[in-house]
Amino acid sequence: MKNKSKFRPQKKSFKLTSAFVVWIAVFVVAVVFTQALRNSVSFIFIIVVTALPFADLAYGFLARSAVTADLKCSAESVEKNSPVPITLTVKNKYIIPVPFTEAELILPDANALSSVDSVIAAPLPSKGEYVYDKNVSFLYKGEYSCGIKGLYVYSLFRFFRFKLDQSRCKSIIVLPQRVTVDDIPQRYVNETSAVSGAPVKGADSAEITEIKEYVPGDPIRNIHWKLSTKAQELMTKHFGSENGLCTCVISDSGRFFKPNPEKTNDINEYCDDAVCELCCFAASESLLKGRTTSLVYPDDRGQKITRKTFEEKPAFEEYLPAYASARLTTPVPPKKLMEYSIEGTDNDIIYVTSQLTGEKVAALSEAQSVNRAVTLLLFEPFSRLENAAEVKAKNDALINELAAANVGVRRISEKELS
Repeated sequence: MKNKSKFRPQKKSFKLTSAFVVWIAVFVVAVVFTQALRNSVSFIFIIVVTALPFADLAYGFLARSAVTADLKCSAESVEKNSPVPITLTVKNKYIIPVPFTEAELILPDANALSSVDSVIAAPLPSKGEYVYDKNVSFLYKGEYSCGIKGLYVYSLFRFFRFKLDQSRCKSIIVLPQRVTVDDIPQRYVNETSAVSGAPVKGADSAEITEIKEYVPGDPIRNIHWKLSTKAQELMTKHFGSENGLCTCVISDSGRFFKPNPEKTNDINEYCDDAVCELCCFAASESLLKGRTTSLVYPDDRGQKITRKTFEEKPAFEEYLPAYASARLTTPVPPKKLMEYSIEGTDNDIIYVTSQLTGEKVAALSEAQSVNRAVTLLLFEPFSRLENAAEVKAKNDALINELAAANVGVRRISEKELS
């Protein structure tokens, strides 16, 4: 594969190369020698030199019409870290050889973080072809482009370069891995609306199926006060059906961390993937329980923040490529994200993030204070942090504040998502 720094893409379909400048110098020398020598050999030489670019141009046009390209990539969406086979075929339809052909490709970079340009030389024998096979894989979710950006054919003496209209690019959606996390706090309010107090009517009303000991983070309105007085400890009511309840999963991802410029650190992409995987898990679990589930996430494309509501799991799976291809944004204020959860409708809020701050603690505590069940899923990327001990101590203190505000917290380690 060629070094991209030596390759100069062109916008126009035809271009003179530096070799043509060399021909001009040779032509000037030929004219001088012809005038000085004035013999038959010098005249033959000047005729050959003069005719050379015209013959080369005719060859170039013929070679240009002889070359075609084809790209095969069957995958439109694939789970991250899965190999995707890509086959580029450049063909020569004519008898004449076309030794100087180049293909400008767009493929994943060495770290598989994004798609970058690269160039391959594809010499073509008479009626031959050049096949370039490669298995590419992607470390992180998102939308990537793969394919041919341009195809270039040089004339025989490389005086001219032609750009062919043979662009073949394809978008591949890389989906997050599906994970399962145990011990997520079961946090939902009862069949009574948390804000208005209006009951949910009909067959979707929940019924009490068991009474358990109170766990910090359980909604206060679910406490069975009469039984708690008798047992001398707090007991909470649990309901057998969650139909009629709504969950709002908030994906708080962004470029929170500033990697050391002297090191290759993809911590933001790493955390973005973890947050996405946890949101997919939370949304899927909620939908499997028969709950209406909304997903709120920031995205640099078009609308800054998106809210999408699902009634059934197949609808969420169908929408997943759109969520997986969301681009990393600058951090969005947590209060602004929380505004997309609807009071009186979203009984349960699951907030997923990889960075805990005092501002987020305040937003989550405020949401809990209106009798909505709030749970924080916190991914901690300690292996990628240079100040991991400091961050851990800060998280410990902030989580204590959340516990005091009756917000449920589940810390997710890197090992659990590995």
